[in-house]
Amino acid sequence: MSNVRVRFAPSPTGDPHLGNIRTAVFDYLFAKGQGGTFILRVEDTDQARINDGSLERMYEALKWLGIEPDEGVYVDGQGIIQQRGDHGPYIQSQRKDLYAQYAKQLLEAGKAYRCFATPEELDEMRKAQQAAGKPPRYDRRFRDLSREESDKRTEAGEPFVIRQAMPLTGEVIVHDVIRGKVSFQCADLDDHVLLKKDGYPTYQFANVVDDHLMEITHVLRGEEYVSSAPKNQLLYEAFGWQAPAWVHLPLILGADKAKLSKRHGAETVLVYRDRGYLPEAMINALAFLGWNPGTEEEFFSKEQLAEKFSLERIQKAAAVFSPDRLEYVNGWYIRQMTDAQVAEYMLPWLQSEGVQVDDMAYLEKVAGLLKERFKHFDETSAFSSFFFKRPKVTEELKNLIVPKKLTFDQVQENLRFAVEMLEELDDWDGETLHTELMAAIADAGKKNGEVLWPIRAALTGEAASPGAFEMLAVLGKEESLARLQPFL
Repeated sequence: MSNVRVRFAPSPTGDPHLGNIRTAVFDYLFAKGQGGTFILRVEDTDQARINDGSLERMYEALKWLGIEPDEGVYVDGQGIIQQRGDHGPYIQSQRKDLYAQYAKQLLEAGKAYRCFATPEELDEMRKAQQAAGKPPRYDRRFRDLSREESDKRTEAGEPFVIRQAMPLTGEVIVHDVIRGKVSFQCADLDDHVLLKKDGYPTYQFANVVDDHLMEITHVLRGEEYVSSAPKNQLLYEAFGWQAPAWVHLPLILGADKAKLSKRHGAETVLVYRDRGYLPEAMINALAFLGWNPGTEEEFFSKEQLAEKFSLERIQKAAAVFSPDRLEYVNGWYIRQMTDAQVAEYMLPWLQSEGVQVDDMAYLEKVAGLLKERFKHFDETSAFSSFFFKRPKVTEELKNLIVPKKLTFDQVQENLRFAVEMLEELDDWDGETLHTELMAAIADAGKKNGEVLWPIRAALTGEAASPGAFEMLAVLGKEESLARLQPFL
């Protein structure tokens, strides 16, 4: 199905959150899996709500995830917004003349009309309908205005919007890939606005025109747009165009089962990047929000996801976003990394804390020891600071190294015993350290924890850390003995 063309069309009104990036992920996986085209288009018709830098942040999030548009808008290496492809421009505010042209076409065909209602009239209309217990809706007062009168008022400079003349009876059938046939009664539909007074199109109108001209074959969008589908379908019919396949994705809920949104729990995707999550983990977690491969498999590369992804396996029921599952997935991907890759991720986090790392081989050893513990890389400093800085010997630390039922004097005796044995040890690796020290403890009739806990705590200064043998092996003989010396 190489003729598949899908578009991700964000509005530059805020930061990229989980909901809209999930749509981008589904678009991308479907396009790549079908050998099709993934297009990035910008819907900036609501000029009053545009947020400076929003588009750049959206692209930054996609780029972090490795989702590069085949066509449409992109940001170049100098941070400048560019466009590529044969169906542009891909920014709606640059297509105003096109929308005016197609609105005029509907006017001339009698399928749309000018509405001269003032804001005050519309407000009074809504209040009257609400008082009568009716849903607030435009009352079509200008629908039957003669073309001559409409032209006359236009020539006089009277402001107007253009509304679609919707069918007054019958039903509209929308065929949704996920939900099947969905019907709507025409009597329940409003004569919605196509072109606003400032000449900008509404979301509904611009999308239909753009999707047709850009030859979009499948429209993937959130379930909240199901109510818009009959308006879109009727616009396609008014123009005599073939509608794309509609694919309304299930809602994403938070842990409290409320809809996840920019105003409710949906953090910007870039926050997860900045906390040290991996793009592979984020794509995997988002792909499973409303889709599954039909197997017990949980983890896939981006390429494997594209190969397995199908619209038919998208579910109808809402999906619940679990931060705990994202942590679990991210931890799994970290564990698949080499020690060198983990070290590369850790390095900037350490540098941001002022830690000077001169020996990458040493950092790789640290990484190998810690990668089983990481959930995300912003834990780097908390998990590894003691590898680069000796703990201060304080009364608090002296208390920490003493296990229950022992005194500090007894701990000193155990540490002296361990240090004397360690000083004689020539082979300093984890296996040898474990074998020799455990044997010495047994021969001395001591308890493992009463020797190993003080060693680990003295080396790290922390109540929780890798074990004594791991710490000794990574720190090396000279540094390990230097850290134990103050407690003897």
